[in-house]
Amino acid sequence: MAKYRFQCEKCLIIFERYASANTEALPCKECKANAKRLFPTIGSQQVTETIDPFLNIRHGEDHRKQLENRRIEHFWDVEVPRLIQTYSTQTCLEEGWLVYNEKGELVIGKPQKKSK
Repeated sequence: MAKYRFQCEKCLIIFERYASANTEALPCKECKANAKRLFPTIGSQQVTETIDPFLNIRHGEDHRKQLENRRIEHFWDVEVPRLIQTYSTQTCLEEGWLVYNEKGELVIGKPQKKSK
């Protein structure tokens, strides 16, 4: 037996009950009228819950920004050193992986973090 959702035709409340797959209707638990089985929901529903009501930041937007920052950090901390070892200095300078600092030294051209 599986758990199904039913909606009453008279009082329109929705409730869940364990029933067999053949069960199409049950008596309502409130008014005892006929309650029909609802179609199951397919797929996931989007989360619209607000994490911070003061700033009105949703989890999806905040999480997307975190993943983008992690991707950028990984590129500059892991991938760029590998690329520098693989490619010539000229190519690294053209791509911006290596830059000259104020002292004239060749350093990794990691962009500065933007402050709010």
